[in-house]
Amino acid sequence: MVGLLGLLLFPLLQAAGEVWQSPRKTIALEGDSVNITCSTPGTLHGIYLKKTWPNNSDVIYYEDGSEPTVDPQFQGRIAYSGLQSNLTISLYHLQLADTGGYTCVAIMDDKIFGPGTLVMVTDQLPQAANTCQESWPIHFALPTALAVGFFLIGLGLGAVCVLIRTQIQKLCCAKDKSPVFVIYEDMSHSRCNTMSIPNQYQ
Repeated sequence: MVGLLGLLLFPLLQAAGEVWQSPRKTIALEGDSVNITCSTPGTLHGIYLKKTWPNNSDVIYYEDGSEPTVDPQFQGRIAYSGLQSNLTISLYHLQLADTGGYTCVAIMDDKIFGPGTLVMVTDQLPQAANTCQESWPIHFALPTALAVGFFLIGLGLGAVCVLIRTQIQKLCCAKDKSPVFVIYEDMSHSRCNTMSIPNQYQ
């Protein structure tokens, strides 16, 4: 019985010791901002957002009801919203040096690390992103043009079919009617060749 209860409670205890973090990776232009969300269902003493790569630093330590501690490198460029169990941290005015790995660390009885977020700060969008943005109108226009073309072709074929059907119906109706033959006999010419028979009663 105790073993069964342990098996049922193990996933709950394990979930209480997890830290969820999003996004897993993001690309931002220099001067832009990113949001990183840290959440956990467990009871916390506080939560860190640490920069773990390429160098280690505590970006912010947040504890409900206390003034957060912010690394001087991020002073004036950080904001936060929510509670320590579901905290969104915004990094503003990003610099190229801000590129790196950021990890949420929940302070419980032990330190529980999140999966991490890779932030890449660049002075220009990657080539793939530029190509995608430039080719979007082409990818949108081609299906639209094909749809309009097929619609017009279908409309033309429909009109041709209606005309042909009308002509066939006219031909069929004409065959169904029996033709009327008019025979005209000119009686004046037929009497010329007839012999006159005398009337016996005269």
